[in-house]
Parts: sequence; C-alpha cells; structure tokens
Amino acid sequence: MRVPRTWQPFVVFALAWSGDARGEADAPQYASWAKVEAAPETREYLDQLRKGGVDDKATGFLQRTALPQLAEEGNRKSIERIRKRMREVMFNERAADAASLDAANRTAVEWLTAQARNAEAEPVVRVNEMLLVGELRGKDGRPWPGAVPSLAAATADPKLAAAVRVAAMAGLARHLEAARAAGAADPALGQQVAPKLLEIVAAQPAADDGPAGEWLVSRALDMLPATGQTTPASAAPLAALLEDAARPIDVRVRAAAALALLATPESKVDASRAVTAIRGLAITALTTDITAAAERALSRMLGGQSSPAPMMAMPQREFGGPRGIPGMGDGPGAMITDMEPPLDSLVGRRDAWRLMTLANAIQARDRGLAALLLGDEKAAAEKLAAVLREAATNLDGMPDTATMKEALAAVERVAKPAAGPARTTPAGAADDAPAPAGANDPFGAAGS
Repeated sequence: MRVPRTWQPFVVFALAWSGDARGEADAPQYASWAKVEAAPETREYLDQLRKGGVDDKATGFLQRTALPQLAEEGNRKSIERIRKRMREVMFNERAADAASLDAANRTAVEWLTAQARNAEAEPVVRVNEMLLVGELRGKDGRPWPGAVPSLAAATADPKLAAAVRVAAMAGLARHLEAARAAGAADPALGQQVAPKLLEIVAAQPAADDGPAGEWLVSRALDMLPATGQTTPASAAPLAALLEDAARPIDVRVRAAAALALLATPESKVDASRAVTAIRGLAITALTTDITAAAERALSRMLGGQSSPAPMMAMPQREFGGPRGIPGMGDGPGAMITDMEPPLDSLVGRRDAWRLMTLANAIQARDRGLAALLLGDEKAAAEKLAAVLREAATNLDGMPDTATMKEALAAVERVAKPAAGPARTTPAGAADDAPAPAGANDPFGAAGS
C-alpha cells in the first residue's frame, strides 16, 4: 500500500518510536550491579529467600535481572568484586532458608553453566560465570555439593576454552579442600571428581590450549590423590604419563608424586618399572638444564648466534686455565674458560624441587613405591631415593651448574641391583601380558 505524502512524517515518527520501544524492551532493566542491589525486586527476592521457597518470580529475577549483570559492560572493570558481592547478597547462607538456598543455587548453577558454555560470549564473562558456580555455598557454609557435577564436567570438556576449564577446576579444588579440612573422606565427592580428573590426565592437551592445557593436567595430578580413589584404573594413566618422554618434565614429576600416593598392593602399580622411569626422568631433567645453560653461555659469547653444538659436548679439562674452541684459533676473543656456565638460581631450585619430589615418590615415611618392592629391588630403590634427596638439598643450597653436574653424576652412579625377589603382587592381580625385558630392574636401560 502506498502511503500518502501527507502521512509520511507521521509514519517515520511511528517507526522510530517503535524501534526505540523494542530497544528499550531488549535492554537490561538495570545498567549496573549497584542499581540491582538497591532495587525493590532484590528486597522482595531476599525476603522470600529468608522465609522459605523460591517461586517462578524469584527464579526469573535471578535469570533475567541479577545473574546477567556479570555480562554488563558497566560492570566490566570491577567484575571480580561484583561476582563476590553477588554471591554474598543473592546466595548468602547466613540469611536464607536451607531449602530456598538450595533452590537458588540450583537455578544459578544451571543458568551460569549454560552461559559459560556459550562460545559467543566474552571470555572474561564466561570465566567469572564459572568461578561463581564454584563459589556457591550451602547452608553449612561449605561449597555447595550440587555444583560438583557441572564443575567436573566442564573441567574435563576438551571443547570448552581452557580458561573456562581452569575456572571450573578452581571450583573443584575448593570442594576437595573443604572435604580435606573437614577431616573425613567424602566417597561421593571422590566418585564424582576422580573419573573426570583421570580423563584430563589420560588425554593429550589440545595444541591450541598451550601452557593452560598442561597446567590442567598438572592440577589434576595434584588433586587426584585427594579423591581417595586407589583403583588400577586410577593408577594406570599416571604410570603412562610418567613414562611419556613427549610430555613436559614437570608434568611427569607430578605424575610420579601422584602415582606414589595412589600406590597400594591393590592398585597393581608396577613399582619396579616406575622407579626405573623416575631415575631416567631425574637424569633427563638435569641433563636438559645443564645443556640449556651451556648453550646460552656459548650463544652469548658468540654474539647471540645459535650454537651448532652445546658447550658441554666440547672437550673439557679437569683442571687448568682457559681452553680454546676447536677451529677458532687461540686469541682472547676465541677463548672460553673452564668456569661453569652460569645457571639461573630459579632453574637450580626448580630442579631441587623436582629431585625432592621424585625422592619422596620412591620413599617418604611409610609411603612410596619402594614399599611395594622386596629384597635387592627395595634396597636399590631406597638408595636412589637417598641420592635424589641429598642432591636436591645440595642444589637448593647452591643452585649452580657445578652442583647440578654433581647431582647428575650421583644419580648416574647408582648401581643396578643384583637379582632379588620379585616385586610384590596381590593375589589374583598378575599382569595379563609379560613385562618387558628389564621391567623388574628399577635401574635398567629404560631409565638411562
């Protein structure tokens, strides 16, 4: 239909007005959290929370007014403070009926989890939504158990952004820490969390996750023993990760520590093979950092050019003055001294931590892999633990290249034990396949 010319100004005004009306309808009712907190709807919601019962109106208020404030641009600069304030006001365990708080928490977990999984939303918003899920509390003041399934699922979901998974894992850690602080095991919590942590450990981190992916694995290894799950299914991925030369050294060190805490006769851990892997890992860690220090020193000496071979591979004198670099003449500019290449003290102390952690994985009080061994194997494992512990102490006190080389030499000198009694194996728990050659020798070729 053709609009008469005399009507056109009125039509334009009507369309503009209707467009503004739609924009206002779609816009949030409150532009900032401060306005929500002072709103009459908030007082009504809190009154209902205290008296008992969360009806459709209260649920809608959470979903459409309160929780969406995390995504409001006006709150972005103080989103962390607002997230914490939101929990204190909307989900305060001290000012709520128990059943009402559970209902409000359930609404929040469902809504926040769905929003945190929205790949179109801004990362900072998604992270804070998942953090709030982990911060919800029950009437007893402890982390709300109803959030665990959502947190565990998000933590192990490879399709989620790493930052969101890290936020979910922070919530899981809060639940496990609360259980530990209570001094009583929580089998239900362990059964919910352990399988998801094992999924993380067993999976290869996605290439685009970068360091965050390996951090998730490391954190899962730290948390797994707290779940109290000591089955063969929980030990096998840890043993595989310990032996995986393609994974970062620190991740493998944490795998050794977690494996030792889960190692019981019922776990079917091949303690002999694990000790062999630990010896090899200690040698790899020390050799890698010694080589890196030498290459950095040579690169600096050559003016930043890359080195065709590491300094440590060059002919060295046990004593004496400066030595020349083969093929570069005898002038001062072509000489380096017999002084050890400098080592960052933090690198040295990191290796001290690695060695001490590996020593404790073998033997620490009445726990450790050595407790599963017998005879000469047990004695050899305990000797390795003592060497690693002494080297760690020395390196922590003097974190330099010379001390690191002494540590490496000490670990390499640990002799292979004579053939002794077989490792302990629980009745009926024999391996389905024969062990590889040298697997029962804790310092066999596999560890070199």
